Amino acid sequence: GMGGVGKTTTARIVYEAIQSEFEVSYFLANVRETCEKNGIVQAQKELVGHINGSSSNLINEHDGRRIIRASLCHKKVLLVLDDINEEKQLKNLAEEQDWFGSGSRIIITTRDMHLLKIHDAYEIYNVEVLGESESFDLFHLKAFKQRKPAEEYLDLSKQAVEYCAGLPLALKVLG
Repeated sequence: GMGGVGKTTTARIVYEAIQSEFEVSYFLANVRETCEKNGIVQAQKELVGHINGSSSNLINEHDGRRIIRASLCHKKVLLVLDDINEEKQLKNLAEEQDWFGSGSRIIITTRDMHLLKIHDAYEIYNVEVLGESESFDLFHLKAFKQRKPAEEYLDLSKQAVEYCAGLPLALKVLG
């Protein structure tokens, strides 16, 4: 889904709800940003550092793939890869199912549905923009701390909700 629609928020809620069912769980946030600023090895180091307590022996992408697989292939893992935007990121963080033990779950958020298809995703959920009613509710809760604003704010609310076009992030920021 598009930016600001709630993919990360939805993934975080699911992660928080089920993480206790797994031996190892990690939410790797902002993968795109990490890779753009510091490269894929930095994202691998963050994941490996969480799993093993240290990532000092990780020097390149190949090391990262090997260490991730060796560390997790016998464990039931919940891994969220947030904001993936390149196939290379998936290849270097969660290339194959056999990198993870039985019962593992990998949740990927992305704006590019094609990446999920070429990575053979088991299930794909598209997060849609909010409808008008939900948009009003969210905006009013953020702006006025209640579902119904005072009469004098109805026109302003209408303009804000139209401007935000159902994007929860925009509604929260304007609210």
